[in-house]
Amino acid sequence: MPASESRVKIIASRQNPGFKLLKSIVGSSRARREHQAAWLEGDRLCAAFFSSEWPQAPILVIRDSPPAVQISQSLRQRCKEIWSLEPSLYKEITQVESPQGWGVLIPRISATASGRDGDVVILDRLQDPGNVGSILRSSAAAGARAVWCISGTADPWSPKVLRSAMGAHFSLQIREEMTVQEVLIAVHSARLRLFATRLGSQTDSLFDAALGLAQPVAWIFGQEGSGVSADLLHQARCIQIPQHAEVESLNVAAAAAVCLFESRRQKNLAVL
Repeated sequence: MPASESRVKIIASRQNPGFKLLKSIVGSSRARREHQAAWLEGDRLCAAFFSSEWPQAPILVIRDSPPAVQISQSLRQRCKEIWSLEPSLYKEITQVESPQGWGVLIPRISATASGRDGDVVILDRLQDPGNVGSILRSSAAAGARAVWCISGTADPWSPKVLRSAMGAHFSLQIREEMTVQEVLIAVHSARLRLFATRLGSQTDSLFDAALGLAQPVAWIFGQEGSGVSADLLHQARCIQIPQHAEVESLNVAAAAAVCLFESRRQKNLAVL
């Protein structure tokens, strides 16, 4: 059926295969990887998706009685299918406190980040979905082109990460489940210098002009408790963010934002 003729499919049973699939994707990172799909919910996140140039059509899911959204002709044309769930079923899959009654089930692919020649961000076993989402959002805002996730990092396509990232997924190349060796090979292949944040002696200040952040670089941000793994630290130039002596460290998402926007600042100065 052509996308322009998408019709509404009523789903009223928990035994419906589509509902079972949707519920598993919402609740399980394993199912999301197996089906290469993700669930977006709410006005702002869905609007960001439909404003992007995502190459594959999604499934629109709405709460019926009354219908949660007006299904325009243009919306029908963008969607592969439209599923209308009974309110009790929609309640089982919603992930927000005040559900707006609609979402999209999207094919999980990586954006091409076309037109970007910015930094690459490497997440080394970050476990908090909020931190992962915040770093994705800062990466997109600072003009980074890619985020590479080492195995052990929270699922970047989980509903919580997606809500926190606020549409950043649609402008970044995202790679998952990478090994340290794969990351190092990719960094070398892209001819990027590797930087890592670390406290302690023998580190350079982020604000040292000699760092040379005017060209694209790769940033590593490490696990909330143990930091960047030793194998990566040995290959990276270690920097620290100058801060008040009474504060031990910054949250990893805050540290990433500071580093990425300092990098962007130096790149902007270079083109003046």
